[in-house]
Amino acid sequence: MQSNGMIREGWIEVVVGCMFSGKSDESGKRIEREKRSKFRNVLNFVPIEARREVELSNGEKVDTTEKVVSRSGKIFQAVEFERKKPEQILDYVKKHLAQGLKLTTVAIEEAHFCEPTLLDVVRTLAEVYKLRVIVVGLDQDFAGNGFGPIPSIMAEAEFVKKELAVCTMCGSQNASKSWLDPEAQKDAKGNILVGSDPYAAVCRHCHRDLRERYGMNEKK
Repeated sequence: MQSNGMIREGWIEVVVGCMFSGKSDESGKRIEREKRSKFRNVLNFVPIEARREVELSNGEKVDTTEKVVSRSGKIFQAVEFERKKPEQILDYVKKHLAQGLKLTTVAIEEAHFCEPTLLDVVRTLAEVYKLRVIVVGLDQDFAGNGFGPIPSIMAEAEFVKKELAVCTMCGSQNASKSWLDPEAQKDAKGNILVGSDPYAAVCRHCHRDLRERYGMNEKK
């Protein structure tokens, strides 16, 4: 879009998918391209509550504190914020720019953990600060419902990329849902479980079979 002959920067793009779909790999590619350019500068953000230990494809285990980590081995330094206070992202960006530091891009990992107010934050980053905003997260919870602020941000975004996984039950290449074992569901007691161990990637048909097997109510 142009105004008075000048290109207006600032937009939102979203990378979503189920567990094991390669979301972090896809966002990592985008971040790497930003870091290679001398004209671009990126800040990565991740909720404190998303801290965990990730096992890489080579068997190495990495603590994700103040990092964004993909299983393929991409590791980027990140600024942590409280998931219930996504406005802390804006506070950090303001301080960063007040120091005269360059900033063109903000990436937010594990965005599904956040409060709905994350939508207002990403709007402000794109519209007021004219930044490229990359939002990464699960688009559905284990029951197949929209997860946190992700659906609203997807509706707001200029670009949406949905990654798929391989179904652990039937082998379909179109797994789009994250299944959580019913025992793990009970242990969670309504809390969000961090980490991939209790989860499995399944296609919509196997997800339906699992819901029926465990007597879960049909989705409305």
